[in-house]
Amino acid sequence: MLLSLGLLLGCSSREGSGTAAPTAEAVSSGEATPAAVPTAMVQPAPEASSAAANITRQFPLEGLAGSVIIDSVNPEETIRARSAAGSGELLMISSSTEERGHLAVSSNDGLEGEQTYQADYSIVYRSGDQDQVLLKLPAFLFVQPTDRVLEFAAVPFEKAEVYLLAPQYKSGHGLVAYAFAMDKENGEVFPLTFIQGGIEHDTLVYSEIQPPPANQNEQLAVHLPEGAGGDPEPGPQLYELDLEKRQFIAQ
Repeated sequence: MLLSLGLLLGCSSREGSGTAAPTAEAVSSGEATPAAVPTAMVQPAPEASSAAANITRQFPLEGLAGSVIIDSVNPEETIRARSAAGSGELLMISSSTEERGHLAVSSNDGLEGEQTYQADYSIVYRSGDQDQVLLKLPAFLFVQPTDRVLEFAAVPFEKAEVYLLAPQYKSGHGLVAYAFAMDKENGEVFPLTFIQGGIEHDTLVYSEIQPPPANQNEQLAVHLPEGAGGDPEPGPQLYELDLEKRQFIAQ
């Protein structure tokens, strides 16, 4: 059976959701803070040499966290994703200390032993010595098979450059991405939401096995995940970009 489109569009919506995932907090595009000393943020910070038994968890043991063993704690301002954007760069950066660990058992979210990261993260746009906070991800936990710094996927449009970031690399039921845009006319950077059936969603869920979202005739083409035993979709879901409303609207 195909999953409902209304349920596929993200872990949270503006009209309420029963998800247990961390809630993203959108931030006014005008909020800017001085950037930290750049040399402290060029690479992910080195691990602390603490034994797991001596580490006190700062986040609740909920959901996936119950399957995580903490190995070390990294300091604030650890970078987990970065990409050049215009004259600056987009960053996913920890605004709290970061707990680095590994999965004790395999699940849909990753294999036993794979890397886990949890912190209060922010998505920021850095230009010069200023950080513009675009989105906050409190107590956000994700799994990756390696320690590499992630990249935002760039999807160019005529009037804007769109950037997608899906920190969690697998789930068995679709990848969850956060979207951002840079207006090519004025250089403004801001988060995007998704409208489906009159409901506004903070994230986009797309298939793990189909091609990633792409520009198709100035619309975002998204292959939706399939339910267990479901038939393939006849084609991708299309979204129209509305820069004035800062939204992708399902067609």
